[in-house]
Order: sequence, then structure tokens, then C-alpha cells
Amino acid sequence: MANIFQTDPFVFPYLYKFPGQASDEKILFLTRESAVLLQLRRIVVLISSVVLAAIGGVLANALNQISGAPDLETAIETVSLLLAVIFAVVGWWWVGRLWKHSIGIVTTKRLVKFISTTPWNRHNLSLPLEMIVDTGAYSKGFLEAFFKLGTFTARSSAASSGAATDDPSRVNKKYFYIDNIAAAEDLHHYVNKILSVHHQDWAKLENFRPFLPGLKGEARKTFMADFPEYWS
Repeated sequence: MANIFQTDPFVFPYLYKFPGQASDEKILFLTRESAVLLQLRRIVVLISSVVLAAIGGVLANALNQISGAPDLETAIETVSLLLAVIFAVVGWWWVGRLWKHSIGIVTTKRLVKFISTTPWNRHNLSLPLEMIVDTGAYSKGFLEAFFKLGTFTARSSAASSGAATDDPSRVNKKYFYIDNIAAAEDLHHYVNKILSVHHQDWAKLENFRPFLPGLKGEARKTFMADFPEYWS
């Protein structure tokens, strides 16, 4: 079975496994931050490496003017260029690995999120369906609005004790967030349907239709005809 942290893109059917998944727990949806954010971060890495090389060149030229040692200038330029290349390669790999290893998941039992803070460390957050009070979707900041992305949020019935945050909306309430994703509003509506079914008869989630972004109108009818084992 494919490694869920290496698979890109996620495709239906969602026959993946993630750490901690229960034997009777089915995946209904998987997502990452939009790849647009990954590319923007990589562009920042490349620009930073060019700036690093340029600074090395300016410094080498200045030292040559002072000391009159062209060999020293060449050595500094070589070292700075090498550092810039190393920074670009490592930075490219670093941001790509963090992006791939940070995943949001909706299952028949809970919401799950893996957040990679470094290539070797990650946080694992989950929110059981029975503890979700309500959900929402909104765009925050310029980038999300410009690239038509959004943030999905689910509010827990458990209150947090005033965790430190720079976002007033996150104080004294516990929220589950999936940031910078496409179709955040559609996901919000879908999770609401899941909650409704869960409250009425959770066993019916076993064959509930997985979330496929953009599946509306005729496309949805076609899907339901092709996969009669699902309902929604």
C-alpha cells in the first residue's frame, strides 16, 4: 500500500493507511495545503540563495579592494556560491518534505491532522466527530483570497484554557483547522452532512459517499451511478 506521506496527489478510492488508524475507520477525504503555497515557498528559497550568493560576491569585492588580494576574493566568492547552492538544495527539499508530510484527513470517526514542523518531527491532532459543535470555512489573508483558497475549521465542545495565540478568534476555544485548501466551503458542507448522519445513525457512515472536490450536478449523479455502494 502506498505511503500516505509520499503520495501526491491523493486519488479516489482512498485506500490509504495512516498512523493510528483504527481497523474499522474509513478515510472519507485527504488533503494538503494547496501546491501553490509549496511553489511560493520554493521560490522564496531560490531568491534567498541568490541573495546569499550576491552578498558573498559584494563582500569578496569589498575585501579585495581593501586588501588587494584577488585570490581571497575568488575564495570567498567560491565559498559563498557553494553555500548558496547548498541552501537552495536543502531548502527545496525541506519545504517539499514538510508540505508532503502535513496532511488533513476526514474519516468515519474523526478529523485528523498531521503537521510536520521539521523533516523529523510532527504533531498529530484529532477531533472525534461526537465532539464537533459546528464547522465553518473562510478565507484569511491576501494569499488565500488571491489564489481562491480557504480555511476549514471545526469547533470542539472541549474548551481550551486560554492558549497563547496571536489570533483573537483562537483564544479560549478549541478549534481544528485545515488551512490553505481549495474547496474549503464544500468541505464544510460535507462535514456537516457527516455530523448529521453520525448523530442519527453512525453505522450509516460505513457506506457514506467520500468527499470529492468539485463533484456536483451531473458529475455527482454519474459518480453515484458508477459507485452504487455509496450514498449521501
